[in-house]
Amino acid sequence: MILVLILGWAVLYADRTALYPLLSVIAETLGISSAQAGSITSAYFLLYVLLQIPSGLAADRWGTRRVLISMFALSGVGILGFGLFGNTYSLLLLFSALHGLGAGAYYPCCFGTMLATVPPEKRGISSGFIGMGMALGILGGMAVSGPLYEFFGHYRPPFLVLAVPTVLMLFAFVRFLPDTRNTGGSPSLSVYKRLFRDKDIWKINMATFCSLYGFWAAATWGPTFLQAERGFSLSGSGLYTGLIALSALPGGVLWGRLSDRFGRRKIAALVLPASGVALFLLTRVQGTPLIVSTLLLFGIFSNTAFSPVAVAWIGDIVSKRHPGSMSAAVGFFNATIMSSAVIAPLVSGFLRDMTGSLVPAILTGSLLMFFGTVMLLLTPDASRAGAE
Repeated sequence: MILVLILGWAVLYADRTALYPLLSVIAETLGISSAQAGSITSAYFLLYVLLQIPSGLAADRWGTRRVLISMFALSGVGILGFGLFGNTYSLLLLFSALHGLGAGAYYPCCFGTMLATVPPEKRGISSGFIGMGMALGILGGMAVSGPLYEFFGHYRPPFLVLAVPTVLMLFAFVRFLPDTRNTGGSPSLSVYKRLFRDKDIWKINMATFCSLYGFWAAATWGPTFLQAERGFSLSGSGLYTGLIALSALPGGVLWGRLSDRFGRRKIAALVLPASGVALFLLTRVQGTPLIVSTLLLFGIFSNTAFSPVAVAWIGDIVSKRHPGSMSAAVGFFNATIMSSAVIAPLVSGFLRDMTGSLVPAILTGSLLMFFGTVMLLLTPDASRAGAE
């Protein structure tokens, strides 16, 4: 089960991150601004975020397996349309949004399944393993999009190639995923009200939002930053930005396992500010060896390494305070944090248009990570979080 969930995440992340090294190419080809190019990724994440809570509620009611498979199929239609018909700005927005709509159910269904079937003492490391799929997808998407573009001479064929594994994953889901649903029926409205008003959940959500904002500022515009301000090639910029995901592979498992053993807050309060420092250093270092080292350092502490701790923390609190609403809680969590993926590409593109550089955009992400650390320090560890 965990392996299939890892592969599903890898495919979705490859689909979305393949776009990032091509943002400048799309802007030049279509004659649009950096902010408009960033809005293509924002269209994806706007629909992605809007589906988080509804899909979590649906999974609690009808089962995670059914909701995941049907919506994953819709994401396949979106990526296929992007590759076949995405020859104008408006069509790119449309198919990017459609792909985001379908992908929006994956997080609450994936982690809802895991948190409902894995014992509490293994939630951190299990989240870390699933997070490996995110990291592998980021690395794969960024590494292949540039070479595929150079081979075919157009930005659309890479997405046709990626549509193939997206469709194939549906067969794996049908074969291997369990169907988790509440045997006692859907939770009452009062249960959901208490969940959405839980102050500790809000603090974890906002801290992870800050972590993810910095991550997406680096991931979406990092290739362009390396191309325009550090002299990297198109293929090299995508590959080197993908190194963030490479070092996040062991990072997510390590921090998740340590949080199982030593507590969520201690580990989270270490990882998040370290990520902010690494992101700040990216704006200062010069030369390929130092840039690569900084990207690897950022990956060790970045959101793909930090999120497993946060989602396990959410699972601990929900199992104690809000039983029966795990998928909705995970959807709420991801809706909050992934709104950063709507905001970060737009704000970063705007700052680049205004200043002529992406350094202010990256520094903004770094500062938000330090603010998120304050939120974590104000949140009690789940092991001491009693029922409300």
